[in-house]
Amino acid sequence: MRGFWKASGAMITAWACAGANAQAPEDAFARAVAAIMLPASAHHGFNDWGYLDSVKQVRWEPLPPNMLNEGLPDGAYFTRKGVMNAGKGLVNVTATGVRTMVMNVYFRNHGAAMGEAAALAALNRAGIALELTRCPITASPAAGANWWRLKGPGKQPAWFHSQTRCDGATCEGFALLLGETLASMTPPERRLYTDRCAAGATATLPAAAADWDEQLASLLAALIPPQGAAAVAWNALEMATPVRWTPLPPKVIRQPSWEDGNHHYREGSIDLGGRVLHVTATGTHDSVLNIYFQDQAMQADRGDALRALWRKGYNVRLARCGKLYQLSTQTWYRVTGPASRPVMVQRGMRCDTTACPRAEESYRLALTGALPPLQAGEVEAVSDACPGR
Repeated sequence: MRGFWKASGAMITAWACAGANAQAPEDAFARAVAAIMLPASAHHGFNDWGYLDSVKQVRWEPLPPNMLNEGLPDGAYFTRKGVMNAGKGLVNVTATGVRTMVMNVYFRNHGAAMGEAAALAALNRAGIALELTRCPITASPAAGANWWRLKGPGKQPAWFHSQTRCDGATCEGFALLLGETLASMTPPERRLYTDRCAAGATATLPAAAADWDEQLASLLAALIPPQGAAAVAWNALEMATPVRWTPLPPKVIRQPSWEDGNHHYREGSIDLGGRVLHVTATGTHDSVLNIYFQDQAMQADRGDALRALWRKGYNVRLARCGKLYQLSTQTWYRVTGPASRPVMVQRGMRCDTTACPRAEESYRLALTGALPPLQAGEVEAVSDACPGR
């Protein structure tokens, strides 16, 4: 699961179960997967952390789950680790999720490999049907993963992920993903994998997907009004075709939760391929004044959307520097183009560590082209620099 497979530490150095040797390791593994899959009648809160204790093939750490200082690649901030006997070795198990429920469960085999084919056959013997839904376009050392849709009697459907390459090395890892949908592929993944895996389907190399920063820059450019344009009407948001907007008319809120003070808003979302942003447009009854974009999870390899906007011919100049924080920034830029109205763009960044390998980004596109009143701790930029910083 996108580099998630890392050794989870020496949780338990030895564990023997009298009944484990009575069945093949892959059968014990399949029974654990089937036990973790949610019952078909389960309500939303069924998959809380305590239900894992019913999975007898795994010895789990005591509750409560561990809270992390930074999010995992799957967006989780809580984990609960365990271990299961796999005959000639131990399989480390890590459940991840939010405070109230489990989202995914990962298995990393440190013993003799079971083999993907043996694991799939064992799942079939456990009554689980599998449908291959994502697979390599062509066999290569770089593409060492497959995804299946799992269905079982009395169970909610789930996703099963098999990985044989971990950070460039041979490995054996599996994941049970409990969400309703499979995460979209990132632009690099789209060059390696296809969702057309049925017999007879042609798995040709798809058109190269633009990197995240290029896609985001294109979205910003599509929303910047042309020079001399009138106020931006709410239905003009449809020009940003990648965004899935809520239907018109805009909604009205009595107490705005955003700092611009507007009462009318319209929401949407956009998936750049493995990077999902929540979008909110705010304004008056007749026109849009601000558009906000917010990452829904920490991301690495984000690129630089403002530099990508500059490559598209826009002039991007530093306008205002925000308050000084150790792990977050808020910076305003003035964006002009030869045929577009001047606008202001605020970029916020919240890092997980001071080195900031991963971060959540937010953007505010102010269509009026004016900065809001100066706040305490902010300074106006001078000659593309922040005075005193």
